[in-house]
Amino acid sequence: MQKKLGLVFGIILFLCLIPNTVFAVDFSINQSNVDAYLQKDGEVHVNEQHTYQFDGEFNGMTRTLIPSKNASIHNVTATEAGKDLKVKQEENVYKIYRSGKDETVTIQLSYIIKNSLQAYSDLVVFSWSFFDSESDIDYEQFDAFIHPPQKTENSVAYGEDEAFKTEKQKEDGTIHFAMGYVDSYENGAITVGYDRSLFPKVPLTEEKPIREELLATKQALLDKEQAFLNRKSTLKEISPYAISIFSFLSLFLLFVAWRKKQVRELELARLSESVHFLPKQEMSLPATVAYMKHGKVGSTVMTAALLDLERKGFIQRDNDDLHKFTVIHEQTDHEHEKILIDLLFYTVGNNGVFCTNDVKAFTENTANQDIYQKELYRYYYTVKKEIKEHHLIAKKTSTRITAGVLSFLIAPFIIVFAIHELYASTAITGFLFVFLALFAILYRPRTLKGARIYKQWKEFEEKTLQPESTSVEHLTDDEQKRGLIYGVGVDRTPIHTKWTTSNKQLLHHSTSGEGSSDDYTNIMMLILATTAINTQFHNAQATVTADTTSASIGAGSGTGAGGSGGGSGAF
Repeated sequence: MQKKLGLVFGIILFLCLIPNTVFAVDFSINQSNVDAYLQKDGEVHVNEQHTYQFDGEFNGMTRTLIPSKNASIHNVTATEAGKDLKVKQEENVYKIYRSGKDETVTIQLSYIIKNSLQAYSDLVVFSWSFFDSESDIDYEQFDAFIHPPQKTENSVAYGEDEAFKTEKQKEDGTIHFAMGYVDSYENGAITVGYDRSLFPKVPLTEEKPIREELLATKQALLDKEQAFLNRKSTLKEISPYAISIFSFLSLFLLFVAWRKKQVRELELARLSESVHFLPKQEMSLPATVAYMKHGKVGSTVMTAALLDLERKGFIQRDNDDLHKFTVIHEQTDHEHEKILIDLLFYTVGNNGVFCTNDVKAFTENTANQDIYQKELYRYYYTVKKEIKEHHLIAKKTSTRITAGVLSFLIAPFIIVFAIHELYASTAITGFLFVFLALFAILYRPRTLKGARIYKQWKEFEEKTLQPESTSVEHLTDDEQKRGLIYGVGVDRTPIHTKWTTSNKQLLHHSTSGEGSSDDYTNIMMLILATTAINTQFHNAQATVTADTTSASIGAGSGTGAGGSGGGSGAF
């Protein structure tokens, strides 16, 4: 019973946490008409008609009405074809209850706005936003009509944002804002001024004329648009030149990088020593493996590092238990070798003895995971430090800085082109910016030494995998061990598998010239031990990483004229 209650509670909690958008009603608003009738006493009687197209089930519609400063909204009612609909107010959101499925619904909404008119000595001004930038719904067709108390020709009107240059005065003085399609999250403030004499009961807001100020605002909006169009025209003319210059510089950077690579390869071919089979070791095997894996230090590198410690005689593997190792001496050649011994044989293991199963037991204890992770990071850092000390990667600071500066210079063009609606130019400059930024970040060519080491070890991998390369018995015991450990580290199974099957003396403690069947058995057991070690390191790393990494309807505030605003929706 308790389990069932827990399951029910969990389902309820899950449903509560799901965003509202998951349950959103699929709908569109095909037509919206707003008629605002300005009254002599200062009230504004508003009638709205909205046509909804629903796809699927729905429970009703919403209309957000946010009054401007000092104004208020009253008597909100809704009807459909003359039939009253239930309206519930939640702050500035009005929920209109009308359920259905797959329907086209037209509703009428009526309300009164009080204290929204501003009276001056010459005009009475109505400034309002029937939607604002917080509305997340598109209107396919939006029309607003502002009606004076009586017929007049004396008016001033203008709109902003989506309502800009949409106003048209009718014969009776009605101002029609034909906004057409209105995208979501857009403003659409409207301002209309009528002669003061039409509103005898509206108290004076301020004793001063306002007509010239309104006309100046309207002209400023027109001038702003013209300036925008002029800038757009200018930018359209210069954009091909700007794009051409940055494209040429980008191609030039590519050419410089390619040319330097060609010169390096020619020099490498001239100076490279002939490697018969196994390259000369210039770094420690863990660092070599990490370098060949492009700096990635993971479980296979740690496995190779443990086997390399045995090869160099710092640790010894138990003859009776291939999963058990003991420290012989701690005077290592590299810092990361000392860190690995301390981690495995004294932190994870005990008193200089380490068994592969110790890693699992140690990391399963959550109290130990931070310790293991920190020491692991120390080990990774010191391996990469050794690689860095050999100067295998060229800094090429000047080339990268040049690319970075160019990406910085092109960024303003992207913004300016986007603002001025030059979308093709925006896309091209955006692509060039990404290219230059990535070039500045990622361009890290190898030095001659780095290229030589990389080339030699890659050739070794290729030679090992060739069908005719069936025997490595001509190599010394140490070379054979290095070859196998390298194969383990770079996780190229065919390398160490092929070496195992072709040479029975690989990694055997004996230095005898001929191997016996017991030797071969030991080799196969070592391969199994290698797999087990790698698995333990991989699982431990995964465990530590996993354990240490571990819309509602709102009233809002108007962003339109005078703080007014609104929007539409459904539920």
